[in-house]
Amino acid sequence: MSVFGRIAGGLRQASLLSARSRGVPTTLPWAPLAPARARFSDSKIPQYLNSWVEPEALWEYNDHMERTNRAKEVDAEVGELGDRNKAWQKETVKVDPEFFTRIGQGQAPKYLWIGCADSRVAAENLIGGRPGELFTHRNIANMVVSTDTNMRSVLQYAVDYLQVRHVIVCGHYDCGGIKAACSVKDHDLPLESWLSSIRDVYRLHKDELEAIDCEQERHKRMVELNVIEQCLNLFKTSDIQRRRRYTASRPDEFPCALPRIHAMVFSPADGILRRLNVDYRKHLGDAINIYHLCSRENFSCVVLYIALLGQTDRKSRNHPSSACAW
Repeated sequence: MSVFGRIAGGLRQASLLSARSRGVPTTLPWAPLAPARARFSDSKIPQYLNSWVEPEALWEYNDHMERTNRAKEVDAEVGELGDRNKAWQKETVKVDPEFFTRIGQGQAPKYLWIGCADSRVAAENLIGGRPGELFTHRNIANMVVSTDTNMRSVLQYAVDYLQVRHVIVCGHYDCGGIKAACSVKDHDLPLESWLSSIRDVYRLHKDELEAIDCEQERHKRMVELNVIEQCLNLFKTSDIQRRRRYTASRPDEFPCALPRIHAMVFSPADGILRRLNVDYRKHLGDAINIYHLCSRENFSCVVLYIALLGQTDRKSRNHPSSACAW
């Protein structure tokens, strides 16, 4: 055997011993690469290594790595949630033995909560609530985007079927989505596409925001303005207009036009939830007529729609009222 052959054989033997010491199978054709692969176990395997092995071998390698003790330690973090759930369940039953029997029969929340996905602003925690009180939808920066079928589906279900009495848009100070939208940076798709709707809010209030010298205070004001704009976006939807028009036309059944729209902001720094006083008619101004989707002439279709949902009997429909849905 040549000198080079003996060197190659020695390297292969050393590679196999190293692989066995790491617990990596050595019966696969890519065993000589095992030490190199072990070094990249915590990161993406370089493309030049992927090109040297068969796809089947790579899958077996990844499957093996999933069974390591390190992976089990990471998975244990999720197991902790199960332990906390059991403790919460026992404590809840201790305080209210019939609680789960009661909520297991269905839901009838008064509120639809549209909030941010930030981990610090879980809706039930902010109000000291319990399961069954809030119907929730959360996304980055608590946005109400007309083309977001996820949000629109939640809104329709809450308004037409659950018939919530209040819709709350809740933002929070120190919002990462707001800060990202206010920065001059491309965050790549699809995130950048989502942030563009927040940038539109900045454009609408550019003069007011840029008159604020303190960056922190400017971000706070942007959070508040964004919440207000999302509330206005709710008024523009057919779901809200249809329901408010219907309830406003029946003063004997409903105290006022429902659902009510509320703008709120939470401060993680002090834990206080603040309600913003907003004159929606003033904010919309002359644009109200642009966004009105249900006129007096076609109001009968609203009554029929509600009747089909089981809200009222067709025979009891009254003549449409001119009550304002705003």
